[in-house]
Amino acid sequence: MTAILTDRDPCAFGERNSDGRSPVLFISDHHRNRVPASLNNLGLPEEELARHIGYDIGIAWIAEYLSDRFDAPLVHTNFSRLVIDCNRVPGTPDASPAVADGTRVPGNEGLSEAELDARRTELFEPYHSAIRARMDVMEADGRNPVIVALHSFTPMMKDRGTPRPWEIGIIWNEDDRLARPVIEALRKKSPLTIGDNEPYSGRDGGFSLYAHPEARGHPHIGVEFRQDLVGTEEDAHKWAGIFGNALEIAVSSLTL
Repeated sequence: MTAILTDRDPCAFGERNSDGRSPVLFISDHHRNRVPASLNNLGLPEEELARHIGYDIGIAWIAEYLSDRFDAPLVHTNFSRLVIDCNRVPGTPDASPAVADGTRVPGNEGLSEAELDARRTELFEPYHSAIRARMDVMEADGRNPVIVALHSFTPMMKDRGTPRPWEIGIIWNEDDRLARPVIEALRKKSPLTIGDNEPYSGRDGGFSLYAHPEARGHPHIGVEFRQDLVGTEEDAHKWAGIFGNALEIAVSSLTL
């Protein structure tokens, strides 16, 4: 099996504040839009990789701000979701899509099982192993990790061209220990429009929250920021601060 990553590439994942003392662990599945050098940008021009199909716009700024504010560990991907989406089950059609929001992705067409397996082995598994390892460390020193998965969403629904009114969405499945107090705290920040399992639902799929905190019984949420509001570092920090205020209240209310 030919290796994807070479000495021209960084590690599959990155970490920030690994020794942070907060009970919060931030994870970022779509952090960067980098493509391994061996894959030649998947045949795409840079402007396509800079769209939402390549990564979650604004999330790197948000993640770094929140990690520093909370003195909390952050684990993030280092490569584009187009190479392999680390919040999807490997091998499913949307894990390495041949078409993404109407854009043909030449480097994902006709992938062999060996090629798909290489992406899983070199990119997907190291990232998720890093999350598990960080949770293990936190559990070992007596912390019950509170997992927050960071994402951003497009301001329009792609299939209908309908504006999405929410500035922030809180995503959860069965465990509402963190979701409810975060939503309540955000809704007190009038006149914000906060999505409760909007624009996506935690009951409709994904991978990371199911595989890690839900599997271990730890409090968790996904949070989605609207991309037109977080497209600059200044704006991203503003909205990260609004969310951070609510998260601080919610975490203090948990019995950990």
